[in-house]
Order: sequence, then structure tokens, then C-alpha cells
Amino acid sequence: MSYGKRVISVCGELVADLIEQPDGMLRPVPGGSPANTALACAHLGLDVDFLGRFGHDVFGERAWDRLEAAGVRLAGSVRAAEPSTLAVATTDEDGHAHYSFWTTGTADWQWSASELAHAPVPGTRVVHTASVASWTPPGAHAVGEMLGRARASRTMLVSYDPNIRPALLSASSPDLVHRAIGYAHVVKVSDEDLLTLRPGADPVDTARSWLDLGPDLVVVTAGARGAVAVRAGRDPVQVAAPQVQVVDTIGAGDTFTAGMLHALSGLLAPDADPAGQLRDLDDEQVRQALRTAAAAAAITCTRAGCHPPDAAELAAALAE
Repeated sequence: MSYGKRVISVCGELVADLIEQPDGMLRPVPGGSPANTALACAHLGLDVDFLGRFGHDVFGERAWDRLEAAGVRLAGSVRAAEPSTLAVATTDEDGHAHYSFWTTGTADWQWSASELAHAPVPGTRVVHTASVASWTPPGAHAVGEMLGRARASRTMLVSYDPNIRPALLSASSPDLVHRAIGYAHVVKVSDEDLLTLRPGADPVDTARSWLDLGPDLVVVTAGARGAVAVRAGRDPVQVAAPQVQVVDTIGAGDTFTAGMLHALSGLLAPDADPAGQLRDLDDEQVRQALRTAAAAAAITCTRAGCHPPDAAELAAALAE
């Protein structure tokens, strides 16, 4: 059963990705994990609010224009006085992206409690946050308070992707990550992130331990090896990744999140506690949500940069 138009609120950073070209030059492209997920959700037909702090420069302006052109609402965003965060994105011979960051004094990490005091707005069905803004002080504290309000509503599905960037971790980051996990109903995390947080531990075992913090569903992605979902008292649900010609992986994980939320939100009745509903989903429903997410991510991998599929492209891929 599908419950119609879903409103999703995405909060977090928007980063100017400087993408290395074949001739060695750098091409600036609007990016950032949460902004990419908001864009991908809009492409899939969800009604999207994005909460971001847009830098006071050409990078911030271009990011604003890109999201607005995609139909993403930006009323809750901030035109910040600080500059945009920059990331240099290079790809290896397999198309996997690697990043280095310029973050000192930039806009994305400066959220105040007053800037997020009215978020998420009434009528929101899904709240998602991710990546560096969720575990970088001082703004991470305001983001965490917003997640707490969403969880306490008992009507909003709270989603989280820690999207760890090891070079940016601080001493307080792990505690802030675990705080956000505790507010979430569903967590999407890569196996690489789990190994960064718990070196040497089996990623699925770490994901299972996170269920004790509050989530009802933790999804572990493993690139070309597919994804696995764990829930308390259930066997893992696993799907393979579609086989595609990879151009690069920029935005693939963020598009996976969008596809997963697109599928899951369509299964949940409005104005009811998401926690109980997630627990009641059968394995096939979870498997279909993972297949939808994996198909969306695979399409993005066939394109340079983060260019997520629209609903028709995703439907065609799932029908193959």
C-alpha cells in the first residue's frame, strides 16, 4: 500500500565539490551528502524541504540555484555570512571517490538553536540528517536537538547516515554520532564507516549493536557487494548491487538513502508511530526497499558526479 505524497525534511551541509577532470583541472559542482540526498529525493517525486547554511559566495549561490531548480524548498535554510565548505574529489581507477576538505570557519557547522527552533515544520513525514554537520560542533548540538524533537513527535520517521570523513573527526565526534543514532528509526551506514568507528570489528555486528541505541532498522551498504539490513530478532535481509559500468561513485550513497526513504515512507501510514511500523514490515518489504535504494545508487554510478535518477528511470531499472 502507498500513502501518497510524502514530505521529507533534510538537514545538513552543502559542500562545493571540486571534481578532478581528466586533464587534471578541478571543476566545481554543488555537493554535500545531505544536499545530494535532498536533490535525489526531489528527483524521485518527494516533497522536500532542505535546511542548510549556504555560504556567502558563488559556491553557495550555485548550490541554492541547483536545489531550487529541482523543486526543493529552502525556506528553512540560512544565507550565512561564512564561506562555503570546499572538498576536492578525486576518483581512483575503479571510480571510487576520495575527498579532502577545507572546513575552517565555513558556514555548514555553525547552526544555532534559534536557526533550527521551528524545524521540522508541521506536516513533515520524514526527517533525515547526515554527515559532517551531524557530528561537528558547535552546530551538531542544534541538529541533534532537532532530531530529538522529530523522534518525540512519534509521527515522523527519523533517518540518519553518519557518513564518516576520518580526516574531520574530532574527540567529540563519536559521542555525537551515537547521540544521533539514538534519535533515529532507520540508520544507513557504509561498511567503511563502521570499520572507521570500530576497527577490526565485523560491520554487521557493529550495526546490530546500534539497534540497542534506538533504531529499528540499520542498513549497511558495501558498494558493489550490495547491502544488508538488520533488525532486532530478525534474520538479516541482503540484496546484491546491480552490475553497472561505474563512471564514479560521487553521490551514490546519498542516492541510496533517497531511494530507501522513498520506498520506506511509502509503506508507513501517516500520523502513526514509525517505530512500530518498521518493526512490522515483513522481510520482503525490507528487501524491496533495499532493491529500490540499490537501483537508484547504481544509476548514479553510471554518471559523472551526483546526478540522481528520476522516478521513471528508477521504475525502468527495477523492471529489468
